[in-house]
Amino acid sequence: MIHVTDLPRKPSWIWLPVTVSVLLHLAFFSQADEWGQLAPKSYGASRVEFHTPPVAKPEPKPEPKPEPKPEPKPKPKPKPKPKPKPKRRPPEAVSNREAPPPKEPPKTPPKAVFGVTSDSVSKAPGGPSVRVGNTLAKSMEKEFTDAKDVGMLPARKKRLVPVPTYDLTRMPSFKTKVEPVYPPDAKAKGIEGVVQLEVLIDEQGRVRKVRILSAPTRALGAAAAKAAAKSRFIPGRVGKQAVPVTLRIPYRFVLEN
Repeated sequence: MIHVTDLPRKPSWIWLPVTVSVLLHLAFFSQADEWGQLAPKSYGASRVEFHTPPVAKPEPKPEPKPEPKPEPKPKPKPKPKPKPKPKRRPPEAVSNREAPPPKEPPKTPPKAVFGVTSDSVSKAPGGPSVRVGNTLAKSMEKEFTDAKDVGMLPARKKRLVPVPTYDLTRMPSFKTKVEPVYPPDAKAKGIEGVVQLEVLIDEQGRVRKVRILSAPTRALGAAAAKAAAKSRFIPGRVGKQAVPVTLRIPYRFVLEN
């Protein structure tokens, strides 16, 4: 005989935590939309949008100011070009121009002819007959020369012929006397003395010629001659007429103490 016995029942308190858990889950799902933890009830297609934050554009950099251009250096002045030498034109190029006048041949000096000049011959009737020429400082020619062919000889420089001092009515004297410069060498050596000069003085009182007659040294003679040549004189006279005179003049060189 088989005995059937009931199994012992578990206590009912085991269902309590299960019931509480279910209730809590229901409450959680009911508040899920509000809390934003779950997906929406409608499970349609959703579109996801990505929003990128606006990127701030960088401010444009200010354009750099252009550097001032350096002032150009002044160009050096160009050297003057040498003037080209004028080209000689061929004879054909100047054929149309007037030909330059032919050069006159150099004039030959007139021939010296014995006789007096025509302006010194008197046209009055009578008197001795003389030849017409241009000089008396030569012998008479055998052939006669026509007066038309006689030319005037070039004038010669007047030669000063000094008048002797014994014929003078007044001797020449200094108008401006130039003192000689003592030569340094002679002065350093202590050389003294007298220089004798012969001076030719013309009618205007100018010194035309100086000759050294005697001198202690050449340097002293040259210094005295140079001083005499720069001096001026009152000319000598014969009556009221000024005449050239040759005069001796001494120059003394004496050292001062």
